[in-house]
Amino acid sequence: MVIEEPRSARREATRTRVLDAARIVFAEKGVIGATIEDICDQAGFTRGAVYSNFADKDEIVREVMEREHQALLDHITGSIELVEAEVASAGSLEAAVGSLVNRIVRTIPLERQVTLIATELEIMAVRRPDLSGSFLAVNNAFRERLAEFLVAAMARVGREPVVDPLDIIDAVKAIGERSVRRALIEGPDADPDALSEAVLPVVILALSRPIEAPAG
Repeated sequence: MVIEEPRSARREATRTRVLDAARIVFAEKGVIGATIEDICDQAGFTRGAVYSNFADKDEIVREVMEREHQALLDHITGSIELVEAEVASAGSLEAAVGSLVNRIVRTIPLERQVTLIATELEIMAVRRPDLSGSFLAVNNAFRERLAEFLVAAMARVGREPVVDPLDIIDAVKAIGERSVRRALIEGPDADPDALSEAVLPVVILALSRPIEAPAG
């Protein structure tokens, strides 16, 4: 049995710097268009320094994917802690659903680079079937965690999904991301939550029903 030695602090710092650089390059040039040389230039490292830490560009892509989804999961964790108090204090079903939508929307950061890297990674998964499995693995973990959050939050307002929660998450995520992208395109005065706040409450109410009290 081979036991891997823990990475040194210096090696870990180097890897982090490479991944940070790759994130910037992927966002600006696209995952497919970016080269190892681009990443080296952005990180300020030689090819040897990069290749001593990563086997190839594909390994860098996989690790960037994992980091991006983990960052979104961290946003969700914060939202879960806040939504319970907000829903509990809401004076009506509409207000409670509004609070839920607000927290879901807040899991999508209003940052140009976040939007670009998320879009580029998904496009890469479509163009590179050999990497789509890695993308699906981390993306599905993210979707499942967000679905758990959604179901628990719905229960707080006395409702339950009428379709697969993962399908609701895909619809919610698509609307939320479109809302943010539209605002980034329109400029600094645009409201990044406008589309989400107009559409998501209707979607969530339409795709859910009141939880029936147990018989007996």
